[in-house]
Amino acid sequence: MALQQFVHLNLGKSKAANLVYNVMRHRGEGLGYEYGRTYSKLKTYPKKVGKSWVYYVVPQSEEGKKFGTLEDEDNNLRDLGNDNSEEPSSSGSGKKSSEDKSCSELDSISSDVLKVSKSDASTSGTRGILVHEKSQPKSSEVFKRKSNLKPQRQHRTKVSEDQYSDIPNYSEHPFSEVPLNTIVPTDSEQPRTEASAEPDVDESEDDEPPRNTFKYKSSHPEELILGNKDSPRKTRSQLRNDESLVGLISMMEPSKIDEALKDDAWIVAMQEELNQFQRNDVWTLVPKPSHKNIIGTKWVFRNKLNEQGEVVRNKARLVAQGYSQQEGIDYTETFAPVARLEAIRLLLSYAVNHGITLYQMDVKSAFLNGFISEEVYVKQPPGFEDVSNPEHVFKLKKSLYGLKQAPRAWYDRLSNFLLEKGFEKGKVDCTLFRKTTKEDILIIQIYVDDIIFGSTNAALCKNFSKIMQDEFEMSMMGELKFFLGIQINQKKEGTYVHQSKYTKELLKKFNLDDCKIMNTPMHPTTNMGKSDDEGKVDQKIYRGMIGSLLYLTASRPDILFSVCLCARFQSDPRESHLTAVKRIFRYLKGTTNLGLLYKKSNDYVLNGFCDADYAGDKIERKSTSGNCQFVGENLISWASKRQTTIALSTAEAEYISAAKCCTQLLWLKYQLEDYQVSSNNIPLYCDNTAAIHLSKNPILHSRAKHIEIKHHFIRDYVQRGIIDIKFVDTENQWADIFTKALSVERFDFIKKHLNMFSISE
Repeated sequence: MALQQFVHLNLGKSKAANLVYNVMRHRGEGLGYEYGRTYSKLKTYPKKVGKSWVYYVVPQSEEGKKFGTLEDEDNNLRDLGNDNSEEPSSSGSGKKSSEDKSCSELDSISSDVLKVSKSDASTSGTRGILVHEKSQPKSSEVFKRKSNLKPQRQHRTKVSEDQYSDIPNYSEHPFSEVPLNTIVPTDSEQPRTEASAEPDVDESEDDEPPRNTFKYKSSHPEELILGNKDSPRKTRSQLRNDESLVGLISMMEPSKIDEALKDDAWIVAMQEELNQFQRNDVWTLVPKPSHKNIIGTKWVFRNKLNEQGEVVRNKARLVAQGYSQQEGIDYTETFAPVARLEAIRLLLSYAVNHGITLYQMDVKSAFLNGFISEEVYVKQPPGFEDVSNPEHVFKLKKSLYGLKQAPRAWYDRLSNFLLEKGFEKGKVDCTLFRKTTKEDILIIQIYVDDIIFGSTNAALCKNFSKIMQDEFEMSMMGELKFFLGIQINQKKEGTYVHQSKYTKELLKKFNLDDCKIMNTPMHPTTNMGKSDDEGKVDQKIYRGMIGSLLYLTASRPDILFSVCLCARFQSDPRESHLTAVKRIFRYLKGTTNLGLLYKKSNDYVLNGFCDADYAGDKIERKSTSGNCQFVGENLISWASKRQTTIALSTAEAEYISAAKCCTQLLWLKYQLEDYQVSSNNIPLYCDNTAAIHLSKNPILHSRAKHIEIKHHFIRDYVQRGIIDIKFVDTENQWADIFTKALSVERFDFIKKHLNMFSISE
């Protein structure tokens, strides 16, 4: 019978047996290894080697043979070096000689075990466990358990101390009085196979798991308990140990460096960050200068999640405490351009219309690549100080996260690199770069350290990926699927943009995942205002809801007006305001998978819609402007805003709204020129004839003489032929959804023409 040996610092016998069982169980399920026999119990023999303990685990055979005397198990120890070991003999001869040989065998194997490096332990899928195997059974059978026994936790069995009296150094073991656990896998943990044999199992009533007798108190109400209240209690330290059996990923986010230093997963993450500093040659350790501002450093810990919300990586970031920087000494210019969300949606629309597949790449520790011209000193990282020079500081050669000039330094480094490689910078959007050939175009959109790129020629994409990998270290590269919290599904029929994952997280965050569903985000007769008679609500919760919903409007124009209306009362929210916000969440509950669909258009032209709700604000009697812009059939941008001045007529309110829509159309026109798409005589649809006449006729009369001069610029662009303002009936005015609350029929009708569909449709 083959033996397995495990080393673990400061771990008792019972915990070691648990770890042995879990590792064997994972191997049996095919997580990298195969383990052959059918076992129902494990028996552990400890031996102290230095400050560590070596555990030799003897599994019970599949025939259910009980453990005999110590001589029988000493005979098993002789088979450690035999790869084709068979079932041990039950003879008890040679007691003294076998015991001496087994002890010498233990010493030799213990030295081999201790030679295994800690890096090998991390790759084995366990934390702090050194695994060394002398032999492995060749069978591929897995553990089995009778179905009527489903223990929720492992039970302790009584073990006589006489069984271990002859084991060397057993009395020195600190956990010698702790009984072993009976290791029993459940049906849910292990699959059944026809080739597996049923082990002998005692089906007595003692095997029934005891229920948790936790008594609820006022400080721990039952509704605040996570999980099954009848399950055994589990501390966070036990949770970390269980998770570490799967891999070196911690589910906890430490708030302090002291907590992180106790977790091997976060130590590895911090060391990886410091290794990145060394590879990029970020700093130099120098004696602390006098009369210089020394900036502190701090560790920030975050868990990286995938689209399903699962933790995939532990990220430790060393940041500088930039609040202590002095302007003019530690930094000068800090501005760095960032791509607008409208620019991202325009790129998606252009890619769909020209059959381009978009890809994304993430530069690893991007800010560490930017050069700085100022003389900046920072303290040594907490927990990783130089022992020989604890008072020294680091002089920065490149930027560091947290410095005020770090974003600008990274943008300058990346833009200069792309310009050297033959790319052209956009005239309007400085984060857009392009390279054109005779018939092909390569487009790059930058959002800090996230880069989106695509081309009509696949060879240009491969060449760009190669030059970026040669210059910078990349942490992610592939097809564009998840960007800034927005999910993007690229298919042949079009690109679907949605935030279903974020929507579900919001419903769960505010405990509204079980709420009733509503058909619209706001009732048409809703009249929101300030009332001192109503009770106040928690301002922090209300603002948190509004802020979360505002980010959701990046792909949900259908809730824009309702969210903006509720956002006006953040300074003093009342119960009626909170009820209106909850109705928006109830609407989101029924439209979780709703998003924008971008598809190929036969007529790829720019156009816009504008509308206004005259005196829609019941408090200040101001009007509400709403507008949206399309490229072909794809919705690019939308807006809903209360006007700054009080309009004296509907014509004035519509005229001001048309001027706002004109500014956005001009930005999109110049943006499309970077894509080599020209736009003239841009249609602007308005449902008010008086506003159309005001934009075409420069005559001042009593209805328009008081309008601010800034709104009259639309006349210039109409006369130059850049903007062509046209009339559209109210029925086909798609901007109506951004100015007022609508009925269910009207709301669904406009939503369909905005190309908003569910992902399941």
